[in-house]
Amino acid sequence: MMRPLIVLLLLIQFASCANASAPQQNRDFAEKVVEFTLSEIRENGPSRESANFVSRSMDLQWPKRRELFKVTSPYINSPDSSKAAAAVEILYRLRGYHPMAGFGFSEEAWQKENSDFFSEIDAFVYKSLDHLLTNQDNTLLTNLAEYLGSSAPSQISKKALLELAKNPQVREQALICLTWHKDKNDMDDLLPFMLDGASSLPYLFRNNYGVAAAPYLLKALAESSSPFVRLQSAEQLVFMNEKAGIKYLYEAILHRDELPNGQAQAGEIMQFAVSYMGFPKQDFSKMDELEKFLMRRL
Repeated sequence: MMRPLIVLLLLIQFASCANASAPQQNRDFAEKVVEFTLSEIRENGPSRESANFVSRSMDLQWPKRRELFKVTSPYINSPDSSKAAAAVEILYRLRGYHPMAGFGFSEEAWQKENSDFFSEIDAFVYKSLDHLLTNQDNTLLTNLAEYLGSSAPSQISKKALLELAKNPQVREQALICLTWHKDKNDMDDLLPFMLDGASSLPYLFRNNYGVAAAPYLLKALAESSSPFVRLQSAEQLVFMNEKAGIKYLYEAILHRDELPNGQAQAGEIMQFAVSYMGFPKQDFSKMDELEKFLMRRL
């Protein structure tokens, strides 16, 4: 039997198509959706299902954000870890919400306009951090990492994310979320994880820290224990016009028959060269031609 929120989600998807020409009916329906959500959480507490529903209907929920925060927040320290995890996810959706960005949208203006509300949620979550970090539920901890990544950059959120990164089951997500803060000073704390094999970091370093990431990627290229991190670092350095990246790719192709997993790595380099470096698509799989192509780029 389908639970009420699933039925409601299907109804709202139908209504958005069927009632496109009836704005008043849409508004009335949206209000009922929001009230139903608030009532469900108020009476039964948040659940994975209700959190998922909120995440997919935030445009409707946002005007009632304070009411949603009010009914959800008491459950953040619930002894029922599933309810606590759902509560943290809903708070993350509130904290990280952005309207559909169109022409003229300003992230800075959005944050300023809602600064009081965002500060209120941050302060509330920070009060419970010590308790939440002791929880053993990895779903809750992952949701917490996402919340902290969307919150205002601070020493509090940074310290908590680095604490979460000690948990192997949550590590990658916690590190990703710390890069969302786009604070270049965080690279010193993140580098040891990249050297130890955190494979998502090379891309995130370049994407979130720009040219300042180059020395860290060069260090990962030379010192990381993970061949995949070294390859990812090389590719990101290619985007940054660093010859060291091309040199690594060339040598990987040159010695592909000697290196452990060298053939698989060569296949990925081939795909990268075709997609991003201008290597002729018709020469795909011709490793000797790729070797010459990369040598010419040195």
